[in-house]
Amino acid sequence: MQESATTRMPPTGHTLVEMVAALAIVSILALGVGSAMLVASRAVDPDNRPRATHAAAQAAARLIRELEFATAFTERTTHAVTFTVADRDGDAAEETIRYAWSGETGDPLTRALNGGTAVALLDDVRQCDLAYDLKSLTEQPDPTRNESAEQPLAAHEVAGEARNFAVQNDRWVGQYFDPSLTAGALSWRVTRVLVKARIHGADKGVAGVQLRLPDGSNHPTDIVLEEVPMYEDRLTDGYLWQEFTFSHAGGLPPSRGLCLVVACIRDDADLCDVQYDGEGEEGGGNAGGLLRTYDGGASWTRDAGACLLFSIHGTVTTTSEPEPVTRTWVRGVRLRLRAGPDASTAVESGVRVLNAPEVLSE
Repeated sequence: MQESATTRMPPTGHTLVEMVAALAIVSILALGVGSAMLVASRAVDPDNRPRATHAAAQAAARLIRELEFATAFTERTTHAVTFTVADRDGDAAEETIRYAWSGETGDPLTRALNGGTAVALLDDVRQCDLAYDLKSLTEQPDPTRNESAEQPLAAHEVAGEARNFAVQNDRWVGQYFDPSLTAGALSWRVTRVLVKARIHGADKGVAGVQLRLPDGSNHPTDIVLEEVPMYEDRLTDGYLWQEFTFSHAGGLPPSRGLCLVVACIRDDADLCDVQYDGEGEEGGGNAGGLLRTYDGGASWTRDAGACLLFSIHGTVTTTSEPEPVTRTWVRGVRLRLRAGPDASTAVESGVRVLNAPEVLSE
């Protein structure tokens, strides 16, 4: 059946109400898109908190990672640290690394390698605080031994009544002496001996200037610590001080005295004359009096009223207690680092320094 010719199609346009509703919907959508764009723009803003925290965390991680393997520190302050690590470039030399912040707001945290140009590692730094975990130990060093300069140890140099003793094959002369030592002496040694001697008869004799250990009566024993020859052909007709150097009569305890003996080395009727004081007194470091033997040292006699003219020089070893020494090691480092003005962007980190290097100087 055919449609009636009077039938009309519905209108294709929009009413006013529909247009108003559509505009409202479009406005809402536009507002949402604008908000999304604002959020996106903040996400890429270099001053936003997530970005600043991430940059600070990266810089802190690098610093901490290198500090972990430090072998020595040469600078340790709140805002800077200089340390060495093992060789990294194959030149068999340690690498020196320095991290530093000037302390001025906005200045960068820099890193320098082996004294080279400092390179910015983190910009716009507002805080960079380094703290060091230290371990200290105070030690008392062992006592130190100190040897003095050469000094007089015993002497009788002036004769109230000068007399002569002729040294011959079996006829010897000697003197016991105690050294005059400083307080706290640990040991002493003889460096020089002087006696007054002259030629007696033909100048071909050889006497020995000896240092011997004493027995309980302070007489010489057969133990000769050291002997130095005295050649008669080097003497004069008049008495002069003859000097002899000793190098092996040492390590003697403070309570030990010695006997100075002038004995025969080469057989001869007359070896030399030695001068002594016929009025020498006992004591004063020379206790024991003049010693004589007429049987080549088999037996000795003591003349308490006489004393050989002699002079003994040497050194004295003392001990001293050094001051306690405090040693310090770096066990760890802590770091607080912030870039940008927002305090909430600060990162904190720390590390245990594996080598625990000793701090040699502050």
